[in-house]
This record gives sequence, structure tokens and C-alpha cells, in this order.
Amino acid sequence: MGFLSIVENKEIYSFMLNDEQWDRLKDKYKNLSIHMPCCQTRAIPKKNKLGTQYFAHHPSSNCSVHSGESREHQFCKYLILKHLHENGWNVTPEFRGQTPSGEIWIADIYAEKNKAKIVIEIQWSPQSIEETKRRQDKYATSGIRAVWFMRTTPKNKWDVLDYQSYELPAFSIWLDKETRLLTASGAFNNWDSSDLVEIDFIQFFETLMKGGIQYSLKSESTRFMQLAMNIVKCWKCKKSTNLIMDINYFIHHEDKLIKIERLGLEQLSQPHSELLNDPTLLQNYQYGFIIKRFSKTRGETYLSNGCFHCDAMQGAHFSYRERDEENMIYSQYIEVKIDHETKIDGLWFYLK
Repeated sequence: MGFLSIVENKEIYSFMLNDEQWDRLKDKYKNLSIHMPCCQTRAIPKKNKLGTQYFAHHPSSNCSVHSGESREHQFCKYLILKHLHENGWNVTPEFRGQTPSGEIWIADIYAEKNKAKIVIEIQWSPQSIEETKRRQDKYATSGIRAVWFMRTTPKNKWDVLDYQSYELPAFSIWLDKETRLLTASGAFNNWDSSDLVEIDFIQFFETLMKGGIQYSLKSESTRFMQLAMNIVKCWKCKKSTNLIMDINYFIHHEDKLIKIERLGLEQLSQPHSELLNDPTLLQNYQYGFIIKRFSKTRGETYLSNGCFHCDAMQGAHFSYRERDEENMIYSQYIEVKIDHETKIDGLWFYLK
């Protein structure tokens, strides 16, 4: 079983032909010069129950070249190959390459478009995290971005979170044998979501390719902060002041801002905490300086709110006691850059 055949001295990939063209080839192949590239044996165009178009060896073949891949694995590859081809990518299944130091690698799918180079791996059989990372390192060393789809079940779709990072985009897939529906998962709708998305595999892949699935913690990327505040009475001067209770982080995509994290004041990185002391922000939102102060209660120095009027420390215990979820005041969105100190969790988000 393969995707490539030589038809009338031309290389033809099965995913390049639409349904009508494939049916026409199946009707006429007996009158054509058509053979497998691995052994010159006559090729037979077929389509299996999952809908995969492929070339099979003639029964008389004794070719020893076999992919060893399951029907499901081939189906996943076929769908991606077809999608990429139809969207202007030059694609090659079972592409053989090597690192600058000469280490050989073979990718399920290799694709090029303009200056972009990508690899897509379908891991249908079990594979350790260590082996996945080892193989990913080869692609990275070769200057190629690679994405992995790991076979799971709906119950263990969370397992891919053990693999994931920006350097290792890994997502889960599973096939319902009754409906033949191929589902992908491994990304959240937003920070408040309690579950991972579960959508059609190709829809997921298309969204990923268009930048609609992004990693939250990407160094030097642009994100947005929003301050969540409550109005309280300062314990010292008795005047009203705003206290920053939370800092929410968002990714901007198309016309939306998607929440990706919520941090407490003490979790802020130094660059982001310093940004909050901008005079315009202080004046607009009527909160005091955000600086490190010594707390007698805790016996330590930590990043804290101050009163807008007298700058008295509004400690963490006081802020917690005065917290009022129903009457939170929210600032406008503040553009920031992610730095190495930012404590945002590294997660993938589905931004559609």
C-alpha cells in the first residue's frame, strides 16, 4: 500500500486526484502503464472503507517493501497530504532527510511552501516521550518545524499535555470505528475552560496551520494584560482606593482576545510589575504604587498594593478579605511582551 505510482512515466500521488479522477483511473488503469516505484510491479488503484485512496501491489508481486503502517495511520496521513496539496504545499510522504551532522531521519509527511518547511508525524503506535523528543530534536537541528499527532482515546486525551511545549507541538487523535470520525484534541478554548476541545481532525489541523492554535508562553510574543480591581477603604487614611486583585492575560487573534492565564500580584514578573507604575495607569485606575514592601504580618518583603492616597501597604491578607468577585472593575487591555520571568503556564489554545 502506497500513495505513489508511476502512471504513463509520470509520478502520480493518490491524494492529488479528486474522487472523479480517482474513479476514472480505477476504470482505465488496466489499459495504462502503471507500476509501483519500489519494485516496478504493476500497481492497482484502490480505496478502502475509511476513504483512503492508495496504490496496491498486484497479487503477483513478491516485493519486500512494506510500510508496516496500520490502515488508520495511513488514513491520517492521506487526509493531511490531501489537505496540504490542495492548499499549495509541495508534499512528500516518507521523506528522507538528515541533520547537518549527518543523522538520518524519515518523516511521515514533509511539506514546503515558499520558504516554510514543516514535518507532520502521525504516531499511531505507542512511543515514549524520550523517543518523541529525540526525533523532534533532529527536525529542530535540521531547521524544520514539526508537529505530532499522538493516538489516544477520549479518556486519555490529556496525556499529550505531558509532551507539549512550544518546541514540541503534540496533540491527540482518535478514530471512532463505527462512525469513521477522526477527532483531534490537545488545546483549550480559554483559561477558564475545564476541558480540551474535541473537533474534526482536519478542521483542527487547518486551524493550526492558519495560526488559530497558539502556545501561551512564547518568549518575546505579544500578549495583553487586564487588571481586575476592587474599590476598598484604606485601613490607614480611610479613603477609597483601588486594589489590584488579579492580572488576566490574553492572546489576540483576529478580532478576539482569548484569556490564557490569571496571576496574582505576587506572581508578576519584574518588567510587568514595573509597567503597572506608569503614571497614566495609576491616575486612570486610582491604585497605589505596585512595589515590594515589608510586611510585619508575614515577616517578609513582597510585591504589594499601595493606597492611591497615602501609599500605605494594602497587604495580601487585607486584599484577600476585601475581595469582591461580583463588583470587580476591569481595566482596558495593556499590551505586553512575554519575558523569561513571566509565570504563564505553557498551554496550547484553540482560538476560533
